[in-house]
Amino acid sequence: MPLVGDRADYYNVPIYALTANRLLATLGSLKGEVNCDICVVGAGFTGLSAAFELALKGFSVIILERTEIGSGAAGRNGGQLIRGFAQSPDWLTEKYGAPAAKFMSNVSLEGLALILARINNLGIKCDLKFGHMTAALEQKHMADLKGEIKAWEKIGHDDLQMMGKDEVQDLIKTKAYIGGMFDPKGAHIHPLNYALGLAQAAQKAGAKIYDHTTVLRVIPGDTPKVVTSQGSVTAKYVILAGAIGMEGAKSIRRKSITATAHMIATEPLGERRARNIMGRDIAVSDARFIMDYYRLSGDYRVLFGGNCNYSDKGYAGEDQRLRQRMIKIFPQLQSTRIDNCWSGQLEFTINRMPALGRLSPTVYYAHGFGGHGVIATNILGKIMADAVSGQAQRFDVFAKIKHQPFLGGDLLKRPLFVLGMTWYRLRDML
Repeated sequence: MPLVGDRADYYNVPIYALTANRLLATLGSLKGEVNCDICVVGAGFTGLSAAFELALKGFSVIILERTEIGSGAAGRNGGQLIRGFAQSPDWLTEKYGAPAAKFMSNVSLEGLALILARINNLGIKCDLKFGHMTAALEQKHMADLKGEIKAWEKIGHDDLQMMGKDEVQDLIKTKAYIGGMFDPKGAHIHPLNYALGLAQAAQKAGAKIYDHTTVLRVIPGDTPKVVTSQGSVTAKYVILAGAIGMEGAKSIRRKSITATAHMIATEPLGERRARNIMGRDIAVSDARFIMDYYRLSGDYRVLFGGNCNYSDKGYAGEDQRLRQRMIKIFPQLQSTRIDNCWSGQLEFTINRMPALGRLSPTVYYAHGFGGHGVIATNILGKIMADAVSGQAQRFDVFAKIKHQPFLGGDLLKRPLFVLGMTWYRLRDML
């Protein structure tokens, strides 16, 4: 049924933008030439995290954002704080050795602690709730999750819990799952409110934010220059924080590809109805490669995502497809209204690990978090800040991860990627 009236005006707006709890006064669009110690391109989690840490260290910092703070993935994601990276500790061990696997996994847990500390110390109101479940739909998922628990135990973390069908159904009011892996340290937040709180803290520490500023190119050198549509920034260092679409970043752009994720938000259910969906206010994702994920918002809506689109074409009816996936898990939501449906871009590398590195001694970059980035972007933003300020040991561990270009070049990269993801989708159905 087509939307009419006021609801049609905001249906495709992320619910986070409609429930933002603070307004920020930025410096608007950059005009003219300015100078600073560090120029950060991108006001998502990575850029805000790096800028905040650098401003605290006393550097003069300028943040350039093409649209608005958190308008990209930071304000459109599932809001789930999930430990680790897209690859398991066992995969990391096989690929990079046990010490590196333990280091990277511990960095992820440090990232979770970092977010929690910022929320507490900076007084960020972002609906923080604890608990994450990775739900199993079939026996092979149970075996995989048991393996994941053992992998974390090998590197010294024994807090993940395997749950059976009855335990999971006490937490999630559905018959869809036969068990799951519960992480008591996992959590979920209102991601845009967290980003806005971090941006405000960066401003208070001295960082300057210019939004609605399109970066055209980056010119490396001893004093690199960032050229925008109406001005430029000359700095000692530049950080490209998930922003690689400008001239000068082609070498790293070839090693990543985007996909589109969609989410829906139901009408507010009220606490009583919400408890018939979730016995406890935790975040959930299932154990499939192409997963469903969901949680309750602070005002008791179901926020539901999944069915990622890996092509570069938009398809009508994504809200209804997600609604049907939601109803398959929760038939009790059959008559529930959908208030919002929005999309956001994910960026993948071939190995699904984040890509960090240097385009030159003075230009740093980070991108390719592949839908597993709420924690990773925050801690790796801090690690980038450490590297720029002279402590690059931890940055260099991640920078040594090799990332291959996607096959097919500009013409065939996308079709080959879609073909590969179709195979994974079919595997999930078997």
